[in-house]
Formats: sequence, structure tokens, C-alpha cells
Amino acid sequence: MRILIVTPSIPYPPNWGFGIRVFQIVRELSRRHTVSVLCYSNAGEEAKIAALAEVCHSVHTVPARLPNAPAKRVAQALSMFRRRSFQIAGVSTREMQQLATELLGAEQFDVVQFESSQMAWLELPAGVVSVVDEHNIEYELLQRMYQTETSRLRKLYNWNEFRKFRREEQTSWRRADGCVVTSDREQVILSDIEPDKPVHVAPNGVDIEYFAAGDVMVDPDSIVFTGLLHYRPNIDAVTFFTKQILPHIVERRPDVVFSIVGLGAPSEVTRLAGPNVRFVGEVPDIRPYALSAGALVVPLRMGSGTRLKVLDGLAMQKGLVSTALGCEGIAVVDGQHLLVADGAEEFARAVVSVLDDRRLAEELGRNGRALVEAKYSWVSIVEGLEQFLTRVVDLRSSQELR
Repeated sequence: MRILIVTPSIPYPPNWGFGIRVFQIVRELSRRHTVSVLCYSNAGEEAKIAALAEVCHSVHTVPARLPNAPAKRVAQALSMFRRRSFQIAGVSTREMQQLATELLGAEQFDVVQFESSQMAWLELPAGVVSVVDEHNIEYELLQRMYQTETSRLRKLYNWNEFRKFRREEQTSWRRADGCVVTSDREQVILSDIEPDKPVHVAPNGVDIEYFAAGDVMVDPDSIVFTGLLHYRPNIDAVTFFTKQILPHIVERRPDVVFSIVGLGAPSEVTRLAGPNVRFVGEVPDIRPYALSAGALVVPLRMGSGTRLKVLDGLAMQKGLVSTALGCEGIAVVDGQHLLVADGAEEFARAVVSVLDDRRLAEELGRNGRALVEAKYSWVSIVEGLEQFLTRVVDLRSSQELR
């Protein structure tokens, strides 16, 4: 097949959740199909574009509409008074529509896959088959952010976005020929709203060769969180852990150090650093930090979809502690693959259990590794996606022949 992947940014290097999923889909599909990528880019990203082009047929870009944080903040504020959500307005440009129209006019693509419902605003020529790959149900994330945020301004903004984008996101499902979600739970949500729409579950996965247990000495006083640090759910997670969970752990283990690893940290994250908190920031490879940790933590209170950081931790055979929401949609069992806890004191007790009991941590790690090997290899996930794309294209063809 000839496949056009439309995504909001260059998925390279694949060092954050959204980018990892898109990159793996592009790479695996390109082994058997002709895959082109259409996305936004910023100045100075030529090397990233070239690297991505090495694994697929072609990469086409237009300048990003909001190249920096101040421009984004202004656009978010203005969106409060408009019918259209910022989720759509922030990724909509005439240049993107023009280039998409030119590409689809010049080449006969079998299917266009939108990476996220936000990108499904593009108008496609009649007869073009489209699929929406939902990394998460975005309006569900916005609703949870509204419910969890303590700032009145943020609550108002997220409620406003939730209200508008719920309508827009469901419209994207209706317009598409098929939809892809990351968990069975989300498949039920989507099918309840669009019962006749073909829906496929392509879970987030993990590179099981890259993320493997290494011969690294474990520091029993090291706790690590990894993630994209300008992503609001991750900001809330590290703040919640530092201020509400960590003090209970320090009571039991005074020398413990919580390390925050990831790119794009705002000041509200960097200023969490203190006697028992180390801000690491962006690193070329998270594995040395994760592998040496006594425990990996996923204290998320907002979110949707599934978290790749959980799958990475399971693959590395680490003792993991997560909230129920943090491991939502992944086929884990509390006490078998990781420990699940939601309240601050309960979460702290679970972390201490993993730090204190190396036998427990090792057992969780072995079980976690077995789970991802069985269910979450990118190779098998994309094979399933490939079969779904073929089915959607064939279904559309048969409908047109009637």
C-alpha cells in the first residue's frame, strides 16, 4: 500500500511517548509498504527530517504555526472566546492544507492515517480512505485535567476545551473510515458513540530489545520518574510525588533520592529540586537512570490512552509503582507485574516495599518482562495495524462497487 502518515510534529528522535508510537508505526509499516510522512517542523530541524527520511519513503513538512511557548499561550487565551478548540486551532494552517492537497493530487495514496484526532481537521479529496489513530481520547484527558487541577484558571480552560473538543473529536471519528485506539477500554467508548465504525486496538508497545535488563548495579535509595516534562499530566505527577508522597518515604528512608528525568521541563518542575529531589532533565538515553533505580514511579492523576513509560519499565524488569490511572489500559495485575496505589500514603508504602524487598522487585520485574514480550512488541502491534488498514481499504472499495 501507499500510506500517508499525518502527524503534528517530527517523530524523531523518538524520545517521548507520542513520537515513539508514530516513529515505530512509520518504521514497521515501511518494511512492507511505501510510507510518506506529512508534519509540521521548526527551524533547525533539518537533521531530524533527514533521519526520519532514512526509514520511510519521503517526509514533507510545513512551518509550525506556534513555534514557541509565548505564541502558544497567546493562542490558548484567544481560543477561550472562539467556537473552535485550541486543540484544533493550534495545528491548523492554510500551508498544511495546501501541501496535503498537493500530495494527494500528485500521488495515489491508498490510505491517510491521522496521528491523533487533532490532525483530522484536514479536508481530503473525495474517495480518499482515512483512519484516525487515537493515541488517547483527548477529550477524556481534558475532562480529567479539569477535574484534577487546583488552579481556577486552568480548570476553566480545560473545561472549555473539553466541552468544545468532545464535539470535534467525535466528529473526526464519524468522518473517518476507521479508528485505532490503544486499549480495549477506549474501544468500548468509541464504539458506544459510533457503533458501525470499524475500530482496531493497537496498544502502545515497547522495543523489547532496546529496553532490556542490563548489568547495572541498583541503588536501593534511588527513585526515578521519566517523561516529557512540559506535558501537563507529567508536571502534575512529579509535583504530586514530590510534595505529597516523597515526605512519607523519607520518614522511612532518609537518604532516598527522587530523580526527575525528561526533556522540556518548565520552572515549576526544575524548582522541585531539593535535598531528596534531583532534577536531571533531558538525557540522551534514559536507560542508565531507569536501570539503576530501586523503583520506577508513575504517579499520574491525569491522562488517557496508555503510558509508554510503564511498558519501558516492565521491559527493563524494574520494580514499578503506579496509580491505577497511570497503568490504565495495560494488561497488568497489581502485585504480579507492578504495585498499584492511588493515595499519597498508600503510594509511599508501595514504593518503600519495592525499595526494601529486592526479591519482590525482581519478581515483579520478571513477570513484567514476560508480559511485554507476550503482548507489547512493536513488531506484532504494527502487523495487526497493517491488517486493519488493509481491511478498511478493502471495505471502502467494496462499498464503492455496490
